Amino acid sequence: MKKFITVILAAALSLTMLASCSSEPKDNTSSNISEESSSSQTSESSTTESEENKEFVIYYPSYMKETEGEKLVLPQKPQKVVVLSNSAMQILVRCDVKPIAFRKSPDYINFPDWVKELPVIETGMNNLDLETVISMEPDLVIMGNHLKETYEKQLKDANIPVYYTSEGPSISYKEVKEEAMVFARSFGSEEMAKEIENEFKAVEERAEKFRSSTSSKKAMVLFGVPPAYQQTSMSYFGSILSMLPYENISDKLVDASLRMAPLDLEKLVELNPEVIFALSPTAPTADALEKLYKEEFNKNAKIWMSLDAVKNNNIIYLSNEYVTSKGIHIINSINSLIDMLETKFGSDKTSAKAETTEVTINYPASMKEKGFTEALTLKKMPEKVVVMSKAPVLALHELGVKMIAIPKGGAIQWPADLESSTEKLDIGMNSNFDIETVIALEPDLVILGANSKDTYGKVLSEANIPVYYVDAGHTVPYSSVKDQTMALVDAFGQSSDKSKELIARFDALEKKLNEMQSKYSNKSVMVLQSAPPSHYIQTESGSLATMAKMMGFKNVYSNSTSPMALLDMEQAISYNPDLVLCVGGSPNGEDHKKVMEEDFAKNPNYWNSIPAIKDGKVLYFSSKYIANTGIGFIDNMEDFINTIESFYKE
Repeated sequence: MKKFITVILAAALSLTMLASCSSEPKDNTSSNISEESSSSQTSESSTTESEENKEFVIYYPSYMKETEGEKLVLPQKPQKVVVLSNSAMQILVRCDVKPIAFRKSPDYINFPDWVKELPVIETGMNNLDLETVISMEPDLVIMGNHLKETYEKQLKDANIPVYYTSEGPSISYKEVKEEAMVFARSFGSEEMAKEIENEFKAVEERAEKFRSSTSSKKAMVLFGVPPAYQQTSMSYFGSILSMLPYENISDKLVDASLRMAPLDLEKLVELNPEVIFALSPTAPTADALEKLYKEEFNKNAKIWMSLDAVKNNNIIYLSNEYVTSKGIHIINSINSLIDMLETKFGSDKTSAKAETTEVTINYPASMKEKGFTEALTLKKMPEKVVVMSKAPVLALHELGVKMIAIPKGGAIQWPADLESSTEKLDIGMNSNFDIETVIALEPDLVILGANSKDTYGKVLSEANIPVYYVDAGHTVPYSSVKDQTMALVDAFGQSSDKSKELIARFDALEKKLNEMQSKYSNKSVMVLQSAPPSHYIQTESGSLATMAKMMGFKNVYSNSTSPMALLDMEQAISYNPDLVLCVGGSPNGEDHKKVMEEDFAKNPNYWNSIPAIKDGKVLYFSSKYIANTGIGFIDNMEDFINTIESFYKE
């Protein structure tokens, strides 16, 4: 029976042409693997330049050692690596390893621009452009073990070492995590490995927190369109679901180790799950999948409408992001799934001790990259919060956090009740703020911009005042704004109606932007942040530039080291953008327009050599578009959309 199911599954996945899909590792040992055994995996494989001639070791995760051996040993650190695995590529990028070629990657994995410029190797479930790979003369190829049987001999004959990964709908969360840590320890530093390990720990803690605050529900995972398979708790998505408050009833129907099995509709009706999770490799988005499922429901209404999950609209439609292993991106996937479930179901367990229980504020990924990896835990819900950065104020207010002092609003107009109930702190860029003023307020929490850690943060810590740091400043991208808001929601809101409203606002904005991406994808933009005579140019990570990117515009300027740089006047002539966006310290766009046009008039020959400026294709924005305003970004983005739409209608 087991063999029969495996054959059916393989055929189904082949029909979907799912890239990188694999079943469990086959019992074939690579000739490139050293036969030496090792009792531990503590060896530091990442080398410095002075160690480049030393032996380089990449261990295999425990679940692959039986088939692949203990480790792959190379005579030295590889310099020409071809990576045909998304999971491996994500870690190599984090470790600043730049391969010579890559495969096509999913759009939702946010690789740096330089990755998109690499030569692309065509790969599929059973095919590989091997001729191109061999012609590159790599000293290491990393690829899925589903390609091993077909291409191992040819790569061996070409004397090209290969490290095999296990990918697809059969690899579990624990296996994804272990493989990620193997790559991190091999190609990166111990600090990098620890950072990645902490990111896994954080999502596990969030999952456990959600699990403990929500009653368990009977669930089933349906796979394919129309649904032809069910997934157990040992499949890729099933293993994610097992971390959450859902009982996978397929584990009672079939051997969980099968990971996937044919769906029995009669058993589905008999067991009547409270929640159904639906996914398919052929449906790229949740909306597309929902449409296909509803067509199936109409065809077989008698069966489907007998299910409580269908009648109560408790079907969670998922994009194909959840179909197969995506390496460390699984962390983003789990967080997004929990966001989705919290919005739909919320937390239904309450505690009389809620006010006195510990409160943990985790750091989002953007802050972890800055070194803030340890969550802040408070003994109880804070009641005297001082906020020294504008970014989190509005979200905290929405979530009902009791703030006693906040920054002066400036370009931001605080809500009337917040304005009247809080002390205002003058912590502007040019102010000489006395941190003792804050200490005198005796706060039980201070929220502070990360760039003040070594100044104000140090003083507050020495005074035994808990401090939580946020991403603040002029170059905070949308992803950081959203992730930071979600961290605050997790700590202070969770299942409250206000938290659901916040999440819904982000979702609505993203849906709106997705619909207009193609409209502006053929247009380029240059973003200037100016205080004439000084002019800076933003990359797509800049505050205003990230808005343009979200609408589909291509930024003419890129810089991997900084989201903003002093404008190279000579180089700027060659950019030739379709549109120029200008932002500065003025209270409104019209005032900034006057400031910029006065500067343009001082050097007209230069500025008019940029066609967009000469032709008046310039838009001006106020200071509220410079600094991170937290959820104020949503309103700013709506205004920005309206400004762009109006400009192009004219």
